[in-house]
Amino acid sequence: MNLSFAEATARERLAQLLDADSFYEILGPSERVVSPHLALLGLPAAFDDGVVIGEGLLNHKAVLIAAQEGEFMGGGVGEVHGAKLVGLLQRALRVKPAAVLVLAESGGVRLHEANAGLIAVSEVMRALLAVRAAGIPVLMLIGGSNGCFGGMGLIARCADTVIMSDVGRLAMSGPEVIESANGVEEFDSRDRALVWRTTGGKHRYLMGDCDVLLEDDLAAFRAAAIATLHRSLPLNLATMEAEHELLTARLNDYSDCQDALDIWQRLGIVNPASVTDLEANALPPLKASAILPSVIRTSEVAISATLELQKNQPLKTLLAALFGEAHGITVAGDLISGTGIMAPHETLANPLEAQPSTTPATVIGTTHHAAIGVELALAQAQQVLQTVRHHPKRAIVLLIDTQGQRLRHRDELLGINRYMAHMGCCLELARQQGHRIIALVYDQALSGGFITSGLMADACYALPQAEIRVMRLPAMARVTKIDEARLTELSKSNPVFAPGVENFVAMGGIQSLWRDDLQNCLRQALAEATSPDDRAQLGAARGGRALAAGVAQRIQNLSL
Repeated sequence: MNLSFAEATARERLAQLLDADSFYEILGPSERVVSPHLALLGLPAAFDDGVVIGEGLLNHKAVLIAAQEGEFMGGGVGEVHGAKLVGLLQRALRVKPAAVLVLAESGGVRLHEANAGLIAVSEVMRALLAVRAAGIPVLMLIGGSNGCFGGMGLIARCADTVIMSDVGRLAMSGPEVIESANGVEEFDSRDRALVWRTTGGKHRYLMGDCDVLLEDDLAAFRAAAIATLHRSLPLNLATMEAEHELLTARLNDYSDCQDALDIWQRLGIVNPASVTDLEANALPPLKASAILPSVIRTSEVAISATLELQKNQPLKTLLAALFGEAHGITVAGDLISGTGIMAPHETLANPLEAQPSTTPATVIGTTHHAAIGVELALAQAQQVLQTVRHHPKRAIVLLIDTQGQRLRHRDELLGINRYMAHMGCCLELARQQGHRIIALVYDQALSGGFITSGLMADACYALPQAEIRVMRLPAMARVTKIDEARLTELSKSNPVFAPGVENFVAMGGIQSLWRDDLQNCLRQALAEATSPDDRAQLGAARGGRALAAGVAQRIQNLSL
């Protein structure tokens, strides 16, 4: 008798996936490590905060493993939930398991802990990519009824291997979110066939976003995990450039498609409508996509860029304040790119001996409150890869002005979570190759567009007038069903609920605010930048996230 992955609890999935009686839970319910924020909202806590983590054996090989519980807060990532995942991944660097497995079922950031959850997702991404860089495979298993959305959809596409059931879903924005933003004509969330054609396991497999597709069967998940246990994709320039070409080819091949059926037909499937009725193991063979030239061509960018920057006076003023008037930075559409030259400054403390008197930096960013879609994510990633290839160890400066990911059916159809995760992976590659990465939020920073850019930097700073948020309080009140007046009152003393740069400073997501002499602030930031992710420690020291650092440290150092 087959046991359903979708219908099982997190602990039932672990029991069936691992060798019998081999699982040892870390920070289990008896430890009472719970969210410090939910009680303030009058909400019940879970003693494992919705994620089970530990060690076990898979086919007699030692693994670390995490399973999200979709029945608690939809598997949403909050402060403690995220810290448990970070701690497990950091532990992997110490104990060197055969692999790390994540059984993902999540709607993304837990809106009840919105700011803390947003930062936590980026911390998980950085920790996961550090594990991959160390040569330890990371497997993502997706088959829960809640799917894998939002920040977890980004994390999933950072893994070495993605295993899905045909009833699993993987995406960035949920259909309801897209519908509420742009209308039922954009994405009808009640059309379940459309939802599954867009976000479901079969489409993800046919697009190459899922490596193994299974029936909804726990035994099949176990067999697939064993078969891919040693599959490791090196986090190097060759791998990331191959990924970039694959995503470029996808955009060229399918950007005009309106439905998954159009893509499936273009893949060579004679009867696309029949795909939904096929068993997972009966899908037709895939058509290899051609590798096409990059969609962002330097000559085209340069021709239009000068005029666009002249029209954007606030950005022009900012660039002059950071790099002087004679910089080589241009704007094309919503993309900022180019090279900024930083001259020496007599007030700079502890100048870097290894840096020349004038130091070039690659500048990459967005403007016009950009909605990050597949094209813009790919364009930013290309700038990072070009810097890694042609300018070893050159600093990268990210300028952030984004309203978050683009909420469109087409972007979800093309796999926007993979494009955005690609940008995050490219930044981690640059870090691993010795590039210092500094981000500055100069206007606004929201949700997924911020996670895979500014929050992936060595350190992220902000101007005092900038706006950083996951969701405005009125919208958060509607989603969480908590009175807006109560959220407003709580936000006065707890930075986890409300928008604002000061709240993100308190939680460690923003290193500090730049108030004047921006050139010197940038030089000093680059001089101080280090690769270890210390945001949780900053959050603890500043009182914004009291538990995250301690929880992760306990898991990392626990002796079994």
